[in-house]
Amino acid sequence: MAKTSNLREFQEAILQRLKEVATQGSAVSSSRLGVTVGAKKLLINLNEVREAIPVPPVQSVPLTQPWFLGVANIRGNLYNITDLAQFLGMPPTPKTSNTRILLLNSETTTQAALVVSSLVGLRSVDTMKVKDTSNKEIFFNKQTYEDTENNEWLEVDIDMLVRDKDFIQPTVS
Repeated sequence: MAKTSNLREFQEAILQRLKEVATQGSAVSSSRLGVTVGAKKLLINLNEVREAIPVPPVQSVPLTQPWFLGVANIRGNLYNITDLAQFLGMPPTPKTSNTRILLLNSETTTQAALVVSSLVGLRSVDTMKVKDTSNKEIFFNKQTYEDTENNEWLEVDIDMLVRDKDFIQPTVS
């Protein structure tokens, strides 16, 4: 039971921090939400995430790309659910107790959510080393960092992602 309690406290702390950032508006922060997607460690600006929640029931939509999982009713609002790993060309995200969806907070689109393998927690880019990004392996990579344990972190450009024509229109051609 203690393990569940600690996980709950960890997730509640992250959610509280997301709410604090949302109330601060556009203040610049060095904190990013660390998530895993497949084997990759990704960083997402806290201003670009409204909420992180367990994966709710998802209604599939016919004739769409495999990475578009469908729509989910979250507190009376329909969200488009995208498996970020599959969208980026990786294997599908396995559904586990750690799998989460991130409800995006974007000026470009509303009601979009991304499935991630797990939440890692808050990470400060101030304590990380910027790496050469001339060879970007993920198209939506804003910046690449290396932490003190030599882990590579890719910062995702959510605005660029949600403006991508494939992301906007997930139908099969």
